Amino acid sequence: MSGHVLGTVHTAIAVSDLTRELGYWQEVLGFTLLGQTEVSGPLPEQETGVPGLRSRLAMLALHGQTVELYQPLAPEGRATYRPSPADIGSWHLAFRVADLAALIRDSAPWGWQVRGEVATVTESPGPIGARLAYLHNADGTILEFIQPPV
Repeated sequence: MSGHVLGTVHTAIAVSDLTRELGYWQEVLGFTLLGQTEVSGPLPEQETGVPGLRSRLAMLALHGQTVELYQPLAPEGRATYRPSPADIGSWHLAFRVADLAALIRDSAPWGWQVRGEVATVTESPGPIGARLAYLHNADGTILEFIQPPV
């Protein structure tokens, strides 16, 4: 059977410092804050299967994309997952940008760094001439930025 998915609701990313990440996502990436809250109790525990889960979370939006940033506060003993793009289970979120060099420059003070090198698409299936970069932060989050060819 196919056709189960009706659309994307949001992408959720666990962060170590919600306040810092909100600054980056709003000031550098241009997302609008939709709201913030703290969640705990039966609903998040049932949904995630994590007893005692408590998190601060914020919803942001830009160009029809909604992102949930959440900072787990409990339970104790949480791990930080810093995958390589080659690791099974790793993921990234990709954004189209107008000026990749400016984005990289503006991201550095927030702790985001180019993971490899800025690359240029030279053959199909990608748009020939597009410039690409993976940026990552200390939390292990990977974002891809794509500047279309001019």
